[in-house]
Amino acid sequence: MTGKPKRIISSLDMPQLYTENANRAHSFGSLSLANFDPFPKNPPISKVFREIGLADELGSGMRNTYKYTLLYSGAEPQFVEGNVFRTTIPLSEAATATVGPIQFLPGTEAGTEAGTEVYEKIKLDTGRLNSLLEFCTVPRTRAELQDFCGIKTEKYFREKILNPMLTIGLIRRTIPDRPNSPNQKYMKI
Repeated sequence: MTGKPKRIISSLDMPQLYTENANRAHSFGSLSLANFDPFPKNPPISKVFREIGLADELGSGMRNTYKYTLLYSGAEPQFVEGNVFRTTIPLSEAATATVGPIQFLPGTEAGTEAGTEVYEKIKLDTGRLNSLLEFCTVPRTRAELQDFCGIKTEKYFREKILNPMLTIGLIRRTIPDRPNSPNQKYMKI
């Protein structure tokens, strides 16, 4: 499965993750594990990556998608090959529930893009960000937050984590009218 997820589609039955990307088709129509014949889109590049050990077995993405989609949502994914390759992955309600501090409108392309944009600005993975926000339920200094994240460089921490979190509104200053106060602390909103 290739391509960037385009949108999450909500339906009455079950929400779905839908992706599509340009394709040099070898066949047209629905693919399943029974009728799937894997082929590399660019054989010379594929060979190089297999030789240096940076490529999975050809076709393993589709097998894994079937395996994990059935495991997590109880339904089968859909792969449709044509000039545009489309993938639809059914999601369970638990998979689409809002988790953590950031809430976006589910089922909208804007919500998916906004969520991606937020996490791209803050240079922490989702788990570490959620842990940091829980740590901020009590007012903390910049140094305490930086130490909690295990980041040594103050400039990096300010630019890549602290300022984006303030801008987005995940945390607030305890002394908002004096941002450079030596007594400044930060707290989860």
